[in-house]
Amino acid sequence: MINEKLNLDEKDVTVVSLFMQNPHISQAEIASKLNISQPSVNFRVQRLKKKGILTFNVGTDFNRSNLFLARVDFTASDANEILDRLNACSFFVNGFIMSGKHNVSVFFVHENLRKIETIINDHLRSDPSISDINVNIVVSSQKDFLLQMDLGKESSQEKCRNLSSCKICEEVGRHPRLNIKR
Repeated sequence: MINEKLNLDEKDVTVVSLFMQNPHISQAEIASKLNISQPSVNFRVQRLKKKGILTFNVGTDFNRSNLFLARVDFTASDANEILDRLNACSFFVNGFIMSGKHNVSVFFVHENLRKIETIINDHLRSDPSISDINVNIVVSSQKDFLLQMDLGKESSQEKCRNLSSCKICEEVGRHPRLNIKR
């Protein structure tokens, strides 16, 4: 069972479940439901946070955002380098190293599909270390899907608002092996 693999007892599972149902629940409310003291709940919460089992994230719910979300799968010779580079992009949501035909899967978000297309063309299709690119637009998600975007970065960079600015992007840069100057 997953609970055993994560080394969770019944009370730990209940704590996590209660936070998933209501992230704003107080430790006193949890203590009351579990019939334990609030300091005991605090101890469990801190331990669960330290283990990475209980985390709190802030972002924009994709289903309520009216933004476009693209999932891009591709094959890259150096997946870590590509993800590190894309992480500087204001519109990069997340990326995963995968097994299988495509070893990288990334998500981009923007209010305009042309901007997403520009990002893909200028930062992925133009890179010879990347091949077999497959793009899908996400229509909806079953559960809340948080878009953790650096909105401040986009608004502070005039060029990010330009739909065709990716060719000159200094944030993402270019693949070092190509010797293309930023």
